[in-house]
Amino acid sequence: MKFIYTFLLFLLSANCKTQTKFTFENFEEEFFNYQPSQKETVSDKDFEWAVFVLDETQKALNKDEANYHVTHYWNILSAFDKLEEDVEILQIVFKKMAASEGSCTYITSYKDKVSFDDKIPLLYERYFNQCQSNSSGKNEFDLDEYIGKNMLDSQLVHLMVKIDLDDQKYRSASEEIFNQNQPALDLKNQGLIDSLFGHYKTYIGTSLVGEKYAFVMWSVIQHSNLKMMEKYLPIVYDAVKKEQLELTPLKMLIDRYFGLKYGYQVFGTQHGFGFEMADEKTRKEISKKYGL
Repeated sequence: MKFIYTFLLFLLSANCKTQTKFTFENFEEEFFNYQPSQKETVSDKDFEWAVFVLDETQKALNKDEANYHVTHYWNILSAFDKLEEDVEILQIVFKKMAASEGSCTYITSYKDKVSFDDKIPLLYERYFNQCQSNSSGKNEFDLDEYIGKNMLDSQLVHLMVKIDLDDQKYRSASEEIFNQNQPALDLKNQGLIDSLFGHYKTYIGTSLVGEKYAFVMWSVIQHSNLKMMEKYLPIVYDAVKKEQLELTPLKMLIDRYFGLKYGYQVFGTQHGFGFEMADEKTRKEISKKYGL
């Protein structure tokens, strides 16, 4: 009996040692040791999806803390949400994600498409408002100084600013207001992007509008339709190769395009749309095609 009792204590002790304790300071290192466990309230489908996302993220990071990117934090956050991890852990990952370059694209675009914004409402709202403020140029940002400093075409940059504002104008409004107002703005923006591409014969990226507005053309394409996505996906891919746009938007466009056309995504960036993850063979084929 004493042996059994001692053995049980050993098992409990071992389990305690393997439990990951996350802090803001140790998160990147400890994530490599994280092993998900299924709670009774988590469905098999959600658990399997979360495990897949976390496994793919760990593979992509290759146990190198320098490899973390906004996409990795967002995917980890989404997986932890499905696993119903503690709110404190969600807050840590969200802050990590929010501090990463390109975070505002995720925070503003997916606010109404994820569930963890309801679990960390005050934190999410604070960063959401901050991103909206930055996008609107309300954070003491001098546009003319930006144009002069980077030697950019003033007319083109001002036009891209207007396109960006219209692209985001009703995206966070109620469904009714969104449906009444945003589609017309999207069609207008799509026409402008087509015209700009016809004139410049290239992606409107860093060289033309600087890093701050290099994402605008992509954002309009991301919010368009299959026909437009299909036309510009090679253009966006080429822009990434030429360092005119960051890599993350390309992954998001690939996922949105394949999700809408085939019902599956490759990198897990499109949450809330009901897209399944592609099988391993398909993921490898698409990743190889786009050099990812």
